[in-house]
Amino acid sequence: MSQSLYVYCTLSNDQNYAVRDGTVFIHGQANIMTRAMHTPRGRVTEVSAEQYAQLKDNHVFTLHKENGFITVETRQADPEKVATNMEASDQSAPDTPESLEAEGQETPKTNKGKGK
Repeated sequence: MSQSLYVYCTLSNDQNYAVRDGTVFIHGQANIMTRAMHTPRGRVTEVSAEQYAQLKDNHVFTLHKENGFITVETRQADPEKVATNMEASDQSAPDTPESLEAEGQETPKTNKGKGK
């Protein structure tokens, strides 16, 4: 039985990496609101040691890893906690009030606290 590895991802889109034996799917959708109104900072996908060995030969996977959007661990952990040490989001992530403020842009006005 091969050892499982855990691929943590902060990319906004799911990824299908082409490898020798077909494709390896890695969950993305980080920084995208779910139906439950939750916006995960990171996602995790379990892969086999054989799949990871093939992923290391994929140029795009290597770039994502080098740029901090992907990290691989031997233990499963909370993807939200792992994501705090990774690149926060890619260019396709939706803007948030926090990201606009960090870029020095005007944030949208909200009606919080008004009209009670």
